[in-house]
Amino acid sequence: MTRLRLVLLALALTSLPTPAHALDEFEVVADGFGFAVNVAFAPDGTMYVADKDRGQIRIVRDGELVPEPFAELPVLLTTNETGLLGLALHPDFPSEPWVYAYFTDARDGFNRLVRIRAEGDTGTDVEVLLDLLPAPGFHNGGDMTFGPDGKLYLVTGDGTVPENAQDPESLGGKVLRLNPDGSIPDDNPFGPEDPVYALGIRNSFGLCVDPVTGELWETENGPEEWDEINLIRPGANYGWPLHLGPGEEPGFVAPVLAYRQPIVLTGCAGTPSNAGLYFGEGYAGNLHRMQIPGPGAIDRTPHDEIAARFEGGITDVAATPDGTIWVVTPNAVFRSTQILLPAPGPTFTDAPGATGVTGRETGATGATGLTASPSPAGRGDGGISAVGLVVLALLVGGLLLMRNRLLRR
Repeated sequence: MTRLRLVLLALALTSLPTPAHALDEFEVVADGFGFAVNVAFAPDGTMYVADKDRGQIRIVRDGELVPEPFAELPVLLTTNETGLLGLALHPDFPSEPWVYAYFTDARDGFNRLVRIRAEGDTGTDVEVLLDLLPAPGFHNGGDMTFGPDGKLYLVTGDGTVPENAQDPESLGGKVLRLNPDGSIPDDNPFGPEDPVYALGIRNSFGLCVDPVTGELWETENGPEEWDEINLIRPGANYGWPLHLGPGEEPGFVAPVLAYRQPIVLTGCAGTPSNAGLYFGEGYAGNLHRMQIPGPGAIDRTPHDEIAARFEGGITDVAATPDGTIWVVTPNAVFRSTQILLPAPGPTFTDAPGATGVTGRETGATGATGLTASPSPAGRGDGGISAVGLVVLALLVGGLLLMRNRLLRR
């Protein structure tokens, strides 16, 4: 009887939701935003935050939100995919005092890339670098990052016109590569007159560089299926709208990781400690960590795990050189309270629905479109859910009743 009880209790416990590791290892640094979507860090640790719906770039220094916005842009708001959508700092900031922003301009309805000169905590001159597609309600893109080559990389959506992603005459559905002044680098893959670096992109909310390898990563949202994590290569074609999800097809690059049922992938960050690629979910608020086994491994399927969970959805993820992970939700910015280093083995909850480069599929959950709730963001309890406790109590109660009956015999 004792063995039976132990076995049943073990089964009950393993069937309950596994607490998200590291959930209590994040703390709120700043809050009170209207809809925060992007962060960028100056070398001294000063944080710049893009407040999407307000069109404001805010500064957080030493954990305190500077009262006045650094800049306020005239944003057009029609859906959760319009407004101030992207932010980056010049790699030599503040000696090159430029803050870059991507927004949907209320004055003419176009998506626009600008850079703003910083004088102290105030943005002064606004210089237009690139006019893009007219801003539709959805698929605007806007995330950007500087690479180790000092070039600015910017992802654009297809503007809800799928054909744009394959059209060489359109800047929609592309990853662009620019010099810091907005000019086109001479060594771009399609020539010195073309800002396109990669194509076949549908709807992205995340673009980031691995600081260890220098690789460029992109998060991609599919329609009814196949959200993707893509490793971006110069001149590569990622398939939309002709190909989605895993599987090799001539002329197209398959994703490194894909989810059959979309989970709304958002911001991403490579880690200086080589602890993996972190990326967020816009709906469920799961923070993922993806690690790829080394070249000598027999199975190089990416290991995808959930590191934490945040209420209100995740809009961006960042990492600083000291190994700190930062998570942005619509209303708050969180910081990991410990340095996250490479794990010796799986220590986090396996993420559902992932399909890796080998085509392994494990099932899926999720939804389509970025409609992250602007409700207050915060941490969950990270423990067993109330339903789980009820199930466990019923199982234990049943076992005790069984034991009493057996003792009476």
